[in-house]
Amino acid sequence: MPCMIANRTVLAATMVGVLCAGCAHDKRAMQTVISRASFDLSCPQDELELTIVATSGARRLASQVGVTGCGNKGVYVYFSSTDSWIADSAITPAMTQREKTYKAQQAREDQAAEEELRFEQQQSYQR
Repeated sequence: MPCMIANRTVLAATMVGVLCAGCAHDKRAMQTVISRASFDLSCPQDELELTIVATSGARRLASQVGVTGCGNKGVYVYFSSTDSWIADSAITPAMTQREKTYKAQQAREDQAAEEELRFEQQQSYQR
């Protein structure tokens, strides 16, 4: 019985080690991406928002990270052969929250106008 407990302890310690290695990779990766993106987007690091776009491998490590900040966005991809993160897309303008709100409001107004037009057409056919 003590051998069984020892094996479980070793297994648990191994699993924690593997998980922590993944955490360390992702933490280091995020810091690398933040540094590169800050330069590429001309944006202070504390204003960047990162989103893991894709993971890979058994440990589900980040392999693609989307970065948004200061009105721009880009995607960074991890290349394990060189242990580096490279911008995989052109840095493009990102829609700000204000622009998203405006666009949604415009869509609602357009839909209301279309519904009103259909109603008026139905009324004219009934006359």
